[in-house]
This record gives sequence, structure tokens and C-alpha cells, in this order.
Amino acid sequence: MKEGFDSPRDRQLFDYIYLKLKTLIIRTDKLGDFYQTIPYINCFKRLYGKKNVDIIVKKHIYSHIKKKKYLYNKIYSFPKNGILKKIFLILQLRKQKYKQVIIFDGKDRSIILSKFLNIKEIYHTYPISKKSFFFKLFFSRSHKTFFDNQSVTLKILYKKILDFLKIKIIKEDYRILQFKNIKKIIFFKNENIFRNKFLHIHIDEKWFSKMYIRKFLDISPNINKFYFFLKKIVNKKQTNIVITTGTIELKFIQNIIDKYFFYNKKGFFYFKVGKHKVYLLKKTSIEELETITMNAKNVITCHGPLSLISGSFNINLIDVINKSREKWYFRHTSHIRKYNKIYRENFNKLSKKIIQKIK
Repeated sequence: MKEGFDSPRDRQLFDYIYLKLKTLIIRTDKLGDFYQTIPYINCFKRLYGKKNVDIIVKKHIYSHIKKKKYLYNKIYSFPKNGILKKIFLILQLRKQKYKQVIIFDGKDRSIILSKFLNIKEIYHTYPISKKSFFFKLFFSRSHKTFFDNQSVTLKILYKKILDFLKIKIIKEDYRILQFKNIKKIIFFKNENIFRNKFLHIHIDEKWFSKMYIRKFLDISPNINKFYFFLKKIVNKKQTNIVITTGTIELKFIQNIIDKYFFYNKKGFFYFKVGKHKVYLLKKTSIEELETITMNAKNVITCHGPLSLISGSFNINLIDVINKSREKWYFRHTSHIRKYNKIYRENFNKLSKKIIQKIK
């Protein structure tokens, strides 16, 4: 027999078990939301085997997640527009003969897609606020709906799905990414920087309410005060600092570079404080952000994907949040052990509280 099977019966038994476990997981959201789902992907992969776990992600994160082949058997991109593209995706998925579909995003588009796959076992979350005639008409025949009333954490909500399927998540499943050494980033190849020996600060548009959510309390650091804040951290904690930025060009970053930083021909900016350095990388790639975050001893960020990476690697996280949305943040961070929340406020006050939380 081909493929190592001794008899047709063995082949049939294998096909039966394989098809019984074959699972499609759908999460068509932003990168941070997908990170939130990886522990559950890991759980299914551990129990069913990687060959039985396929995923669908949103188009704009597809190219990034596609590189992480350790997460899935097959990956599909959910097309943003184009009915023909969606029909083609449905035809591709129908060929796979999935036993079950698990939808973590609770989106109408994801549930509607699943209805065309000819699969009886569909499990999905759904906002209870959207339960309506439309829901009853199109979704009520789903095998199981787990209503989300926004009052429980995502950890509790997703656990309901696992409990229904009689599956248990374990500690190791929460490691959402494979570890990469900091030296894999070319900037740091010959620099005196090592795992758990530096502090990571991510500065993006969230620090500036006018560029993010206007009703949030504004942080807007002054470049001089931010510079002395960095020096104080280095002197007090005797540590290197790595500052990263997002894709949006910030005037604050350029101004502080112009006044205080030197340029290294490798492509980063820096200044020295005694025997330590403060590094600054502009427009850091997602891959670099992941690697830097998972190697840090402390991470300071306004809540986002890096918060979840920090939690995954048990790093001391200082998460700057707006007090008015504290319950929403807690929905996403309840599983993180070394979690320090700090409410947004003027940088003069905020900086002092941040320093107190650094390990």
C-alpha cells in the first residue's frame, strides 16, 4: 500500500479519524485580535495535530501570518471585496471536507461564509446586542452560538467553546509565537544587547490623542522631558533601552532624533548614557517588533498587539490605557500574569508611575 498503510481498512480508518478532526478556524480581524486567538489555535493543533487545523485571516495580515507555518496546515485570506473572490474561497474550502468550523471573531461575514461550506458543526461567538430577526433568519440554525454580552473576558468566552467541545487549554498554548533571538535583527548583531537585558518602549500615534482617539486623555511627551525620562531609567535600572515606532510618521520622533540622537550606519539612532545605550528604530516592521518585544525584560506600550506578545512571554508589561475603557482592556488582558496597568494622563505624572513599575 502507498503512504505506509498496510491495508485498505487502515486507510479508511485513517481517513475517518482525519476527517473527524479536520477543523477550520476563522478570525478575520486585526493582528492583535488574531494574537488573541493563537492560544486556541495552539490548543486544537496540539490535540488534533497541525495537519487538521486550517485558518482564515483578514487580507491585510495574511502575508505576515503566512510566514508562521508552525501555526497551521493551510491558511486562507478572506477577501475584502469582490463576490467572485469570495465564491472562489468557498469552492476551495468545500473541497477540504471540514468536520467543524470555529469562528472566534463573531462577524456576520464569517458566519455567512461558513453557511456555504456544507458543514453541520459550526461554533461561533456572537454579540448579544446584534441578536435580531436577521440573526434568527440566517444564523439560528448554527450548531452552537456562544453569545457575547461584553461583560466577560475573552478568556471566559472562548473557554465556553472549549468546554462544549470537551477540550482543555493548557499553559503552553499561550505561547503565541516561536521565540527568535534578538541578534537575528541586523541592527543588534554586534551590539551589547541581550535577552532580558533591555527595556522596550513602543511609541506610536496612541501617545497623542489628536492622532488616535480625541476624547482620550492626552499624553504628548515633551521631547526634553522624554529625553531626561530615558536617562533616568538607564541610570536607575542600569539597562539599555530600545525605542520602536509604528508606521505613522510622528513629528515628536523626528524632533527628538534631531536634538538628542546620533545616526548609526546600520540604520538605527542612538545616544549613550554611561556604558549603556538608548536605541531608536524608525518604522519598525512587524517581524522586528515581535522579536524585540519577546526578548525584552520590560515593555512599555499603549495597549495593542505588543501587550499580548509580552503576556505570552511572561514579560513585565506596563500597559498605558484610558480609564474610561478599563473593562474593555481587561477583556483582552485577563490572562496576562505580569500586567501593570497605568491610566493615561499628562506625561509629567505618567513618567513617574512608569518608572515605579519597571523591574
